[in-house]
Amino acid sequence: MKISIKSDKSLRYVKLAAVIMVCLILTTSLVYGWMKKDIVISDAGKEIAISTFKNTVKDVLNEKAIDIGPFDKMSISMTEKLEDGLSISIQRAKKVNIKTKDSSIFIYTTTDTVENVLKEAEILIGSKDRVEPTMSAILQDDMQVNVVRVEEKLSSQKVPMEFTNEVKKIESLAKGLVNVVKKGQPGEKEVTIKTVYEDGKEVSKQIVSEKVIQQPVNGLIEEGVKTTLITSRGQVSFTRAIKMSATAYDATFESCGKYPDDPHYGITYSGLKVRPGIVAVDPRVIPLGTWLYVEGYGEALAADIGGAIKGNKIDLYYESPSDVKKFGRRPVKVYILDKPKYKF
Repeated sequence: MKISIKSDKSLRYVKLAAVIMVCLILTTSLVYGWMKKDIVISDAGKEIAISTFKNTVKDVLNEKAIDIGPFDKMSISMTEKLEDGLSISIQRAKKVNIKTKDSSIFIYTTTDTVENVLKEAEILIGSKDRVEPTMSAILQDDMQVNVVRVEEKLSSQKVPMEFTNEVKKIESLAKGLVNVVKKGQPGEKEVTIKTVYEDGKEVSKQIVSEKVIQQPVNGLIEEGVKTTLITSRGQVSFTRAIKMSATAYDATFESCGKYPDDPHYGITYSGLKVRPGIVAVDPRVIPLGTWLYVEGYGEALAADIGGAIKGNKIDLYYESPSDVKKFGRRPVKVYILDKPKYKF
């Protein structure tokens, strides 16, 4: 009987120990579950699920080595007590360089678009200004935003309007000659120009409107086509006629600056000796060696030049100084004959 009583006591102790153990386990489990918090941290859009025994937001961030920069933003305070199921959102600041005509600034922002960071920096954008990248572009870290100041200015100026000449062919007029029947008159218009400046520099000009102030008046000219001429020696052919200013010269010192004892006395630029029918011209107008018919003088050869003979001027040789003086200066028609050039 004594042995039986001891066995019953031992069994009761075992059962009691088991009950106590179960209670301890349950209590520990309850305490663990009460102290543990399951939270979610969204860091720049990336979600992190965390189980922690820490008490505050600051504590859990330190535990997980999550640094918060001076310009970063959080959805709740660092001193906020942690609760199971809490969600924490972190917005990371981006470094943006904003350049304008007059300044270059760096700004740290948690906003999302170029438009918003410009507002945050209090940079006003004009209706014509250009922003690169566009206002709707999503910000990236270390992004550069360029603001180009665009200005448009209107200006007006008066511009002449060219007239045109109606050309009428005349059979009785020598080829190369023209008669002005009616003189044309230029018109005038007012032109409005838009000039575009970017950061103070001109980049384009565009005519935006034109207003006619005075219409041009067209002219009328007669143009000769005749290529034959009746002379004392009969009919001659020519290629064109030129209106020229004619003078006369002789072989004297007063005309040529040489005395008879000069070896070059009476010798033309082309090497020919002067004689009636030899004339001086500007070779740029009439090449030397060209045969001519000069109104009131007759057939001539372009064989000499002169310091004062430039452009549409011609100097006619006469043997007598009195004839030179009598001739003076007068307008003449000079016909370029249709003959082979003289070979000097």
